Amino acid sequence: MSQVIDARSGIDATTLQMIADAVRSGELVVIPTDTSYAVICDAFHASAVTSLRIAKNQVSDVSLPIGAGSLQTINGIARLSTMAIDVANAFWPGPLTMLTAAQDSLSWNIGSRDNAVAVRVPQHEIALQILEAIGPVVLTGAQQSLANPVVTIEEAQSSLGDAVAYFVDAGSLSGTVSSVLDATTDALRLVREGALTLAQLRDVAPMIIKATA
Repeated sequence: MSQVIDARSGIDATTLQMIADAVRSGELVVIPTDTSYAVICDAFHASAVTSLRIAKNQVSDVSLPIGAGSLQTINGIARLSTMAIDVANAFWPGPLTMLTAAQDSLSWNIGSRDNAVAVRVPQHEIALQILEAIGPVVLTGAQQSLANPVVTIEEAQSSLGDAVAYFVDAGSLSGTVSSVLDATTDALRLVREGALTLAQLRDVAPMIIKATA
């Protein structure tokens, strides 16, 4: 049966270890981020990834995004250009997702290898604590496929139910979406303007263009 963890006043070391152990053993966990609630699993645990797809009613060829607690961890799984790293240093942790190529040596099944991998370091104290304790995880919205973002733990429970081992409750979240930057080439393109605007991104990398331009 699922358990709700009240983290509105923070999270202690024992609870953090319990969550990390659950994810490493293949369980799903819902955590808060700087935008909405997300469901996570071990990115290298094949059955956990399958369970997450089933819980979200998501087809298997959709590439799953990856979250981590630091740019250093992201660099271990993804290939970012020098300009993309400059942007990451400026806006991570934060509401920015970058599309890039995965490291060739990785053995995982998060979607088609022909697709870019989406990577992100969310700006939320509890999320960062959890991700730093685990390492890179699949991190995707706790909503059902094509549904609106989940902003309360009750909505997350309604969406995913007993498929999730732990729901980490940090109260109501903003419901904004991350901005998405295509960094698969040296020409950075903004494919979705969310919490970060094109102008903000161009303050760091003036050559960023809109994907529709």
